[in-house]
Amino acid sequence: MGYLDVFTHLEALAILLLIFLISIVFKFVDFGGIIASFIVGYLIYVFGGREYFIALITFYLVSVILTKIRVKKVREVENKEDGVRGWRNVVANGFTATVAAVASGLSADHRVFFATYLGALSSAFADTLATEVGLMYPGMPRLITSMKKVKPGTPGAVTPLGYMGGLMGMTVLALVASIIDKRLSFYEVAAIVFLPGLVGMTIDSILGATIQAKYRCRICGKNTESSSHCGEKSEQIKGVRYINTHTVNLIATIIGGTIAYTLANIFLQ
Repeated sequence: MGYLDVFTHLEALAILLLIFLISIVFKFVDFGGIIASFIVGYLIYVFGGREYFIALITFYLVSVILTKIRVKKVREVENKEDGVRGWRNVVANGFTATVAAVASGLSADHRVFFATYLGALSSAFADTLATEVGLMYPGMPRLITSMKKVKPGTPGAVTPLGYMGGLMGMTVLALVASIIDKRLSFYEVAAIVFLPGLVGMTIDSILGATIQAKYRCRICGKNTESSSHCGEKSEQIKGVRYINTHTVNLIATIIGGTIAYTLANIFLQ
């Protein structure tokens, strides 16, 4: 059991320290994001092992690099900030995967929980890349529920380029997972990654378009996902209070993990 091995703990600390130094230098995350990322990364490394962590760090590095590229190319985007991730973003995208990794370390049923982990991670990966790549789409996106044209960055907005980005994320994760871990066959990994990823990012868009709270800044008049803007409380104009982009992301990863868990149990019968 890796979590009982002192060397595993030391190895996790050393690798995480290196990654966070890089993150600080390139401003990938803020201070809160660093603390949350450390907890998530440490638990996944210690309980899941190197394979779990390699899949996680692939998601992290690809997503933050694409975010930086997007911010550089597309600065004026509705509802989007400067691309620096905070603790809420880390928890929303990493909580379900962390639970699956810890469960794997404490259980004898490693293959089922590895699949659950991949499903949750795939949902987060696909949605993140769909957002970042989609924001570089030259045309106007459409709201997933009505197909009405909306401003780039509007919750629930989708584009063909965004779905291609999501597909790219799922493909990268499937390839990495099939190479680093042989507990599941390539075809099982593909099903466990692509179906939860596709469903997860679609559900994320639907929830974003329907129940996610949207606000308008009372100072600058900008539409935002945040309940406060320009140092003042924003005016809620749509959606359900307390359901924000992070809540939606968390729900999507739970759904992705649940689908993968179900598929794994079918495959392993």
